[in-house]
Amino acid sequence: MKISEFLNAFYVGDIVHHHSEYKGKKHVRYKRKLTLKPLPEHKKIVKEKLAICYFMVINGEVIKIGQTSGEDGLHSCMSFYGVAGLDDPSQTRFGINFLMREEMEKGNVVQIWMQYDELFEHTFPGAIGPVTKMILMSPKAIEEDCIEYHLKTAGKFPVWNFQEDGSKQSMPVRIKEAFADYVNKRKGKI
Repeated sequence: MKISEFLNAFYVGDIVHHHSEYKGKKHVRYKRKLTLKPLPEHKKIVKEKLAICYFMVINGEVIKIGQTSGEDGLHSCMSFYGVAGLDDPSQTRFGINFLMREEMEKGNVVQIWMQYDELFEHTFPGAIGPVTKMILMSPKAIEEDCIEYHLKTAGKFPVWNFQEDGSKQSMPVRIKEAFADYVNKRKGKI
């Protein structure tokens, strides 16, 4: 499904190799982490705490839809994926990093798009009376809407949404094997 069909999404930047190399002593799979290189006009927004739905896009096709609302926003979320293979990641995070690197080796650009909702004022019943605070909606609601739209329109989940797809699509065997090898080497078992 084309990213152009998501009318509220906008392009923020590309995934690139970070300029510095790993210098630690633990086993790592890669010498350089991946990082988000935002467009100049989006350097600020990618670090804001927002309710974010992000899209990983290759050649105009949506390949992954995810969400985040953490401190340091989209920048932190992409860093989380970017260091997999230089830390102790989950298989899913390792797999997404692995797939991004494969696409980059083929000469493809991994673009990052996003849509978001901002903080809003909300009053709720507190411990002893009404409390008013600035809060974020759950970005999961935005992500679920976008995934449902993709599923309804394209008839399938984005190809890298392994967790959502469950039994229909699992992590490719080559990634499972690479992850097991990485974990064993990192623990010093090989």
